[in-house]
Amino acid sequence: MKIASIIAEYNPFHKGHAYQINKIKKDYTDFIVVLMSGNFVQRGEPAIIDKYKRAKIAVDNGASLVLELPLLYSTSNAEIFSLGATIILNSMGIIDRLYFGSENDASTLKNLSEKIYKNLDDEKIKKFLAEGNSYIKSRELAMDFLSQEEKEIIKKPNNILGLEYLNSLAKLDSKIEAHSIKRKNVNHDDGFSLGDFASASHIRRLAYEGEDVSKFIPDYKLVPENNLENYFEIFKYKMISEKINFNEYFDYEEGLENRLLENIDAKNFEEFIEKVHSKRHSRSRIKRLVIEIILDIKKDLIKNSLKEPYTRVLACDERGIEIFKKSKNKNKIYSFKSFYDSSTGITKEMLDKEILASDLYNIKSGKIKTDFTTEVYKNL
Repeated sequence: MKIASIIAEYNPFHKGHAYQINKIKKDYTDFIVVLMSGNFVQRGEPAIIDKYKRAKIAVDNGASLVLELPLLYSTSNAEIFSLGATIILNSMGIIDRLYFGSENDASTLKNLSEKIYKNLDDEKIKKFLAEGNSYIKSRELAMDFLSQEEKEIIKKPNNILGLEYLNSLAKLDSKIEAHSIKRKNVNHDDGFSLGDFASASHIRRLAYEGEDVSKFIPDYKLVPENNLENYFEIFKYKMISEKINFNEYFDYEEGLENRLLENIDAKNFEEFIEKVHSKRHSRSRIKRLVIEIILDIKKDLIKNSLKEPYTRVLACDERGIEIFKKSKNKNKIYSFKSFYDSSTGITKEMLDKEILASDLYNIKSGKIKTDFTTEVYKNL
C-alpha cells in the first residue's frame, strides 16, 4: 500500500484542490492522507467554514483520511506550520510521499533549500532586521549568494511553503519523499479567476461579498460562517483589561505592543490591521499575533508540543480507516472524548486549546464543546 499526504487548509476547498487529489490518484495512489488546519488558519483568521464541514468536503472529493493540524501549528508562521505538520506525518511511520502545490518543481526547490542551508548567515539577517526590515525581507537580503532568478523562485508564495516542507523533512531525516504539483491556472494569492479555477483568497473575498462562487468549487454550497471582524471586541477587551506579557508570543517583536495600543480605537479589525502593519510587520503577522493573544497561544507551549505529535481524525473513508489502523504513532485520536479523558501533560494542554478555539469559533452561533459532540464523518 502506497500512501501519499497533503498538508492543507482548504479554506475553502476548491477545484484546484480536487485537481491535486485526482492527479495524485492518477499518478501514484488512491490512499491519500490530508493534514488540514482546524478552525483558525495560518494567515491569522478563522476559517470561512468550520473544520468538520471542510473535512467532509475533502473526503467526498477523494481524500481517504483527513487529520486535524493542531491549532498551535495551523496559526503559526511558515516554519512552525511546516515543522509541526511534517513531525505529525513522520510520526505515523507509513507515509511515503508529501505532495504540495508549487510554482517550480520539487528538485529545483530541493537544490535551493540545500544551497540556502549551507550559505545563509544569521548575523546578516540580524543586521538587516536592525535596519527596520521585516524578517522575510531581511532573510531575502541576506541571501546575496543567490542569483536573481533563484531569488524570484523563492519569493513565490507556494514555493516559500514548499521550501519549508523540504527543510522540515531534512531536519527530521525523514524518509518521506517530497513531490510538487504545479498549480492549475492561478497562483496562491491571485485576485482573479481563469475558467473554473480561482485562488482560495479570491473565492473567500467573493463569498464574503455575497457573490456566486459555485463555478470555482465542487458540488457543495459555500456559506461563510465566520470572519476576523467577529473578534475585534474580544481582542480590545483583552488588550485593555489584562496585563499581557507580549514576549511570550512568537509573532511579537519589541515595541510592537505600542503600535497595537495606539490603534486600538480603530473602528474595526480591517482598519486596525491597516494602521498597525508596516514594512517590518506584515498584515499576516499582525493577525497571527492577534489570534495568539485571543487564544493565549504561547511560544513555550508550541515548542514543547513538537515532542508530542498526535493524529486526530476528522473524516475518512474505508481506505482512511485502513491507513489509520496501520499508523504507528502512539497518540491516535478517533474518539475525542475518550482520548481527552485519558490524556495528560502537554497533550492535554494542546487539546484544551482546540476546545477553546472551537468554542471561540462558534461564539456567534452559540454552539459549545463541538469537539466532544461532533462525530467523525465516514464516507463508507
